[in-house]
Amino acid sequence: MGMFFFRLRRWIWRFMVIFSFIVNVVLVIVVAALLLLLFDIKANIAEPLVGGLHRSFVGLDQATIDWTIPVRDRIPVVMTVPLETNTTVVLTQPVPLNVSASIDLPGLNAVGAAAQVRLTLPAGLALPVSLDLDVPINEQLDVALDVRAVIPLQSTQLHDVAESLRLLFEPFVRGLANLPSGFDEVPALVGALLSGSPPDLMRWPEDAPNTWPGFSQTAGLNYDLFTEPWPLPNRPVATGIVVPGGVPALDEQVRPEVRAAGGVDEINARARHEMDSRYIPPQFYDGTLGSYIVRLRNGSFAIETAPPAGGG
Repeated sequence: MGMFFFRLRRWIWRFMVIFSFIVNVVLVIVVAALLLLLFDIKANIAEPLVGGLHRSFVGLDQATIDWTIPVRDRIPVVMTVPLETNTTVVLTQPVPLNVSASIDLPGLNAVGAAAQVRLTLPAGLALPVSLDLDVPINEQLDVALDVRAVIPLQSTQLHDVAESLRLLFEPFVRGLANLPSGFDEVPALVGALLSGSPPDLMRWPEDAPNTWPGFSQTAGLNYDLFTEPWPLPNRPVATGIVVPGGVPALDEQVRPEVRAAGGVDEINARARHEMDSRYIPPQFYDGTLGSYIVRLRNGSFAIETAPPAGGG
């Protein structure tokens, strides 16, 4: 009986050794397959998806709106124009003159003799005159204008939106670019981890595709008003507010200068206090300008519906 249990234990031990060996081999094969699959997912799914979104938001920030608005209308003009000037008029037809005059006739010993003078000013005669009058105007003027607007989005508030979306994906773009793309890069990563000097996954690789390739149509071509001064009352004011990023721990590594300045919340609190001290109302920088305009218009944008064609 004792020999039976001894052989049974020996058989169980051999079975467990063989079974453990088989399981380890299977696990190694599965891990290798998973690594191959992970490398494939990284190269063909994760990097194109995350990197494509990141580049799209970079391109959105670099985009420029270039649109020409045709204005065709009749504008009523009712006004009075004061006119005061010296000018020259030309007679278009003969003008007869019949005036009384006092005439001195030395040969007849007559001084201040009353007389009637009749003469005609010929057509084409130029006469200098002085005008001082009010000219009433009540007309319908035809207006035909082509108003071109060239608006770089980077110079508007849309820059903040595009920048926030870019920062949301940039840590993941950097991390994916710095992770191994194949088995040949794994030993270097493992060696760095074992040596206590892990790689900086937030470092921007030089070969990473971080730029937008360009646009399918031009913007600003042949526009000749870029050097015109911006009207002083319409110049925007830099508020100092910074846009939030993505994951806070990753965003701190992408933007260390924001963390050094106290973080997004503290920077923005100081910026709002500065705006208050300059008496700049918040609706001009906090995103509530649309609702502010609605309130000024008594709760409506006053959009009118055009009557149906042929309707009375």
